[in-house]
Amino acid sequence: MNSYFFGAGKLGKYWLNQWRDFGIAPKGIFDNNKNLWSTMWNGVKVYSPSMITTLNFDYIFITCGKEKDVFCQLLDLGITEKQIVAGYHNIRNYLFYHTLKNNVFSDCMLKPYRESAVKKIIFDLQNGMVLGGVEAWSYELAGKLKRKGWHGIYLATDTANPNVKDETYPVYTLAYRGLEQERDKINLCVQEIINHLPCTIICNFPQHIFWSACIAKSLYPQQIRIIAVQHNDDPMYYEAYSLWQDFIDRCMTISTCMKQKMLLSGMDPVKIDYLEWQIPCKKSLKRKWSIKGEQLQIGYAGRVTIMQKRVDLFLELAKKLKERAIDVRINIVGTGDYSKTLDRKIQEEKLCKLVVLLGYMERKNIRDFWSRQDIMVSCSEWEGHSISQSEAMAEGAVPVITDVSGARDDVADGCNGYVVEVGNIEAIACRIQELYYDRNKLKEMGTCAHNTIYERQKDNDQAEFWDQLIKKVWQG
Repeated sequence: MNSYFFGAGKLGKYWLNQWRDFGIAPKGIFDNNKNLWSTMWNGVKVYSPSMITTLNFDYIFITCGKEKDVFCQLLDLGITEKQIVAGYHNIRNYLFYHTLKNNVFSDCMLKPYRESAVKKIIFDLQNGMVLGGVEAWSYELAGKLKRKGWHGIYLATDTANPNVKDETYPVYTLAYRGLEQERDKINLCVQEIINHLPCTIICNFPQHIFWSACIAKSLYPQQIRIIAVQHNDDPMYYEAYSLWQDFIDRCMTISTCMKQKMLLSGMDPVKIDYLEWQIPCKKSLKRKWSIKGEQLQIGYAGRVTIMQKRVDLFLELAKKLKERAIDVRINIVGTGDYSKTLDRKIQEEKLCKLVVLLGYMERKNIRDFWSRQDIMVSCSEWEGHSISQSEAMAEGAVPVITDVSGARDDVADGCNGYVVEVGNIEAIACRIQELYYDRNKLKEMGTCAHNTIYERQKDNDQAEFWDQLIKKVWQG
């Protein structure tokens, strides 16, 4: 790989060791430290950034902590964005891809296996057997496909402690804890996939299991099919899936916004398919909304985190509503790394009557939870296509959500809910206030929300959809 590093420090040394473990090394290293110029650093020559325009290369990998500053510096020097690789995930993504293209994963990884007449389905659970939207979807899909007669396994990692026990399929856990070398992680995962040939791998995350699936497919192209699901609008999904598209049989996008971005990233349109959530939704909606004089019930169900979900903003929202004398209760279902901190802040700011943490709730009780909520609120900074959003609407809860991917696939602003600018808590408070004083509108929009989901769901059979999809990818 004709590439250079930018950054001769601790981070640069880490990546240099990782690359050498795969038998490759950068052509050289750029650094802003004048004392290092023209010296050999860990066996690699260090150059002044002024030399960049005189050298030929495919990529420059930013291997220092001042990532944003160096990124801007490179742009100022005339380097195109496509030639700059920054961020831990992207560096690994390109490292594995180009080592595969250069035959680093050679015959030494091939191993005898006993081919089975039964094709298995492997579910990628990169984050472990945890309770998250992607994992919950995987468990439900596994149940549907098992009833269709498919055999399968869950392929998980030990990077998080399991807090869900799903016995639909056996769980194979990759022992990643303690492994520092990227090659060791890849080797372990590739070998486990080979143990279950032939197989269809449903990849939920553009990480080790996905990369290993592609590498395994390069070794056994006739024995593996890969269906990559784009659950999130995070740029790393577009970057990874478009780069590795030669190994992907189908790329499933879950919103129209994501489909357009995937096309713009260069993904072959023939490989792109749209994935619709299957949400339980009865034809007739039987529920009550709060009436004038009653406390307005606002619900949230999901991970209790600041990253992406911005659950910390619920406190700001609660205070704004309190200032306006809006009688509400924000009911939060779920757990996450911010749960304890949020609980403490609720106590400190005396918001116990406004914000209530309900903790973990079993999936079977989610529909009942939403049927008791007047409004579903989300402050997310990004999403794929929120399942929680669709589930809430199916039960008549009016969504007041941020304008993220998938939001407008469900919500027609002002008709069956509201969509506001990301981070605009004032706008969320105003929409809630509007519904607080107009309970007839609350009921009308809730009914419209339900009807929207019902019309889309009434003929939706995901078991049949996936059964046919898996058969198609094996046909050609």
